[in-house]
Amino acid sequence: MNNTTCFRNRQQGAVAIIVGLSLFILIGLLGLVLDLGHLYITKTELQNAADAAALSGAKELNGTAAGITSAVNKAIATAGQNQFDFTHPVVIDIGDISAGSCPDDSCMIPASSITTNTLAAGKTFLKVMIVSGDLRTWFIRAIPSGPQNTSTFGLAVAGKYEVDITPIAICALLPIDATNPNQAQLAADLGYERGVSYNISNFNPIGPGTLYWIDPQSATPGVCTTTSTSDTLPYICSGKTAFTPVPGLSSVNTNTGVSNPQVAALDARFDVYTAQNKCDPSTAPPDTNIKEYIYSDKTAGSPSQWMNPAPVQQTISCADSKCKTGKPLPYTSRSFADYGVLWSAYRPTGATVSQWPTLYQGNATNYQETSPYAQTSGNFFRAPSNPGKPGRRVLNMVIVDCTTLGGNCRKANVLGIGKFFMQRKTNGPKEIDVEFGGLLPTPLPTSDIKLYR
Repeated sequence: MNNTTCFRNRQQGAVAIIVGLSLFILIGLLGLVLDLGHLYITKTELQNAADAAALSGAKELNGTAAGITSAVNKAIATAGQNQFDFTHPVVIDIGDISAGSCPDDSCMIPASSITTNTLAAGKTFLKVMIVSGDLRTWFIRAIPSGPQNTSTFGLAVAGKYEVDITPIAICALLPIDATNPNQAQLAADLGYERGVSYNISNFNPIGPGTLYWIDPQSATPGVCTTTSTSDTLPYICSGKTAFTPVPGLSSVNTNTGVSNPQVAALDARFDVYTAQNKCDPSTAPPDTNIKEYIYSDKTAGSPSQWMNPAPVQQTISCADSKCKTGKPLPYTSRSFADYGVLWSAYRPTGATVSQWPTLYQGNATNYQETSPYAQTSGNFFRAPSNPGKPGRRVLNMVIVDCTTLGGNCRKANVLGIGKFFMQRKTNGPKEIDVEFGGLLPTPLPTSDIKLYR
């Protein structure tokens, strides 16, 4: 027998051994792939359930304990409409749900612990955790020391995204003017009179020409994340903040001063887009009616056409000549000329033009019902060149307690959210003329809800 034949004889059966070992490895890998696929599918099912539960629940959050309860119930019900591991129903309870003032874990507290409006204030993010429990493995369990069970989870956080509140604060006009006969409505509106116009920068305790900007991203006292002009511009252009201020229960961080680009960003409502304001008509569209109502304008559609006598100033007179007190002129000290432009968009509840002599000592002639701003054609209307959005000239602004305000990143307690109509473009950095239309009801303005993780 030669050496070649001897070598071949020694190799007999080797292929069978190799194939056997390969099959063992291949079956193990196949089992691993199938079990991992099973785990992946289950995790996807749980994640879909968590996403749906968080999104539906977050829509119910309104800064109150009742909103937390509604959000929890909605999240539980939505999760229950899903299945995992093909046939098992998803079951969660309040212990799987948290709420917070930001989407991070550090902001979250168990939903079960939020039992009062004070605790619920500012909680506009909902976290849902859905754990699978033990999942029986299919093939890996056959391998010596292979796991018999495994588990996975779905986690989602959803919350409000860019609430329709312009990041500007305005001071409450307190105490209430004791000479005004409509004190009940005045008190309900924090000192502002519906249908009356105000220069935002005048009505504050610091002095004329100063504005209170609010951090549009952070409501945590003393933590200001967005204070630079470039960072705040997108929020001013769009008229939105990234959290929901809750009147009587939460606070905002204010920054004082005047920035020309920030003021110019407000003019996007009038179809003005410049390199300075950096607004974009796709994200910050103009209003559908950009007609300005300026006191000194004598052309068709101007305030002089519905006010008799014609107005001699844009906004209501201050209590002192230089507006240092941050208060309007007392009611009994006013003449018709002290009011500025009236009723361009709003009026006192239930008031009619026939009441002008009693309300303001003047008359309304040729007034355009329901208001000049509400017109869709004619002299009181002007269409923008870019596609417009109704109501963009209405600034929803936070009304705050200004008794101790001033400086940067200063906490201010939220007393209400007011509707203020821009009568005209900003007339320089120290004049933003708005007409008061009342407080927003609670719950506060709706906002987009999105998944954060």
